[in-house]
Amino acid sequence: MKRLLVFSVAAAILITGGVFFWTNRPSPAIETKFVTDVRKEITPTIGELQDSGNAQSSAGIKKPGNSALVTNPRHIYQTFNNCGPATLSMVLGWYGRNVSQSELADKMRPYQNQKGDNDDKTIFTYEFVDWVKEYGFEATGRVNGDIELLKKFTTNGIPVVVKTWLHVNEDIGHFRIVRGFDESKKVIIQDDSYEGPNMKFSYYDFLSLWQPFNYAYIIVYKQEQESLVEAILGSEIDEKVAWENALERAERESQLSQDSVYPWFNMSTAYYHLEDYQNSVTAFEKVEDRLPKRMLWYQIEPIQSYQKLGKYDRVFTIIAKVLENGNRAYSELYQIRGEIYLDQGKKDLAKNEFEQALAYNKYFKKAQVSLENISNN
Repeated sequence: MKRLLVFSVAAAILITGGVFFWTNRPSPAIETKFVTDVRKEITPTIGELQDSGNAQSSAGIKKPGNSALVTNPRHIYQTFNNCGPATLSMVLGWYGRNVSQSELADKMRPYQNQKGDNDDKTIFTYEFVDWVKEYGFEATGRVNGDIELLKKFTTNGIPVVVKTWLHVNEDIGHFRIVRGFDESKKVIIQDDSYEGPNMKFSYYDFLSLWQPFNYAYIIVYKQEQESLVEAILGSEIDEKVAWENALERAERESQLSQDSVYPWFNMSTAYYHLEDYQNSVTAFEKVEDRLPKRMLWYQIEPIQSYQKLGKYDRVFTIIAKVLENGNRAYSELYQIRGEIYLDQGKKDLAKNEFEQALAYNKYFKKAQVSLENISNN
């Protein structure tokens, strides 16, 4: 009897604790009511759709139902720090092009170190897009994605690459492939080169992972699917419109919680792309001391805004902090320092920085051009 009483009390404590944890778990400042009202659809003509080989409804886009799942011909598990190459390998396979993770890694992040510290860790969205095009396909990278957009693309047979954290409350950047959803369960279905295929995330948890990257996504498609992709993207086929909408969304999200750093960081990156550099650094400075330590490993717009404003000492300080924080193989940061030295008339120092950038990524075109310009002048 005593044992039963002890068990009952323990169970009650566990249940009470579980309810307390669930009701008091950290809530990132995200909009769970999706913001599709600002994304106006563009409807292609029936002739365009017939020419593209897509049998769509008269509205131009298949409307999402209760669920959708794009078939993945193969799953690929990543090797060390290779979520980008593994993800691209899977996506290319969708369209009948077999390219190994190893081949892609040698091109996308050629400086690799299994110990991790001195290792190229960052593949930006624009780089992913450029490499897709190198292999003969089209790609569009945007921000301000939402659940409804993912549902539209997967309903129309197009998987979506997204940039997120690997896990909630961690700060490791990660590429994923969204390939479906189940509205009845309110889950996104995605393939993960790190954790496996057919992973399911609640809409809320998925948005929590996605928010720190301004809800960035990449659409990979064949040229004949261009009209369909443009119709789904609507007004945000214009990249500036996407950034304007992302800024408005981040401003709204910043009002949901005073504790969340991500809306302010998202405002900073959006302001940079809208060429409002002072507001970019102002937003960044509001949360700089509270950002995850790896935040600038994956998004450098605040640094670029300081550069645009001519605040070079600030740039050097932040760059040194990033490079000394376990991420020395960061070509883009050496490039920025080189550009500043060049602006200051210090050609030898600039040349050293551009050479260092190329040492860590021999395919980095910006550094190649900068070195050529120094040699020609």
